[in-house]
Amino acid sequence: MSSSIKISYDLKPPASVGSGDLPKQKTQEFAISPASDSNEDFYAAMRSSLEAARNQVGDELTAWRDVVGKAELNKEPKKVVSEDDEEEEMEEEEQAVVRLTNAY
Repeated sequence: MSSSIKISYDLKPPASVGSGDLPKQKTQEFAISPASDSNEDFYAAMRSSLEAARNQVGDELTAWRDVVGKAELNKEPKKVVSEDDEEEEMEEEEQAVVRLTNAY
């Protein structure tokens, strides 16, 4: 009997994201090939196959994350913090520290 780990994914990225050569759908199979019929060998082979699957799928999904992340960065305007806002935040933090100090 042959054992394997099968992983499938079907991504639905935003329409505005160009996928380039990255596949949106993929099915992969990773064979579990123990050296002998012992349970120890089977579980060692299974760990090895799981690690290979995790690494390969992780690399592929990381590439997608990078593509989608770059597209999202270009979409959202960056928050501009004025010096007045920074000063107010610092004053609020200082007041909170004083209140905590006085509480003890």
